[in-house]
Amino acid sequence: MKIKEVSEFTGISAHTIRYYEKQGVLELPKKDSSGHRNYSDTDVELINWVACMKNSGMSLRDIKGYVTASMEGRNEDALVALRIHLEKLKEQKKNIDHYIDVTEAKIKRLSN
Repeated sequence: MKIKEVSEFTGISAHTIRYYEKQGVLELPKKDSSGHRNYSDTDVELINWVACMKNSGMSLRDIKGYVTASMEGRNEDALVALRIHLEKLKEQKKNIDHYIDVTEAKIKRLSN
């Protein structure tokens, strides 16, 4: 799959995909005989995962650390990174639930 197709499929701009490659978050994909990037299904899956983690607030540095640990077979390091991120997400969810409760209470009071 070419970068344009990956971009359309994932909703992630080609510029962002190239940036992630340049930063070492993603490995450079194999190139076809014309020298164009040719992304495999595994590459696309990883791009989607990186976008998910980035959108959920994980830093590129931490994503790169996870990807590197995972690719090198350092599963314990990869698990630690994911567990830390999961705890941050749970804390954010707790805070958001509180904000929702407060806002709903305010709406209820103003509606009466």
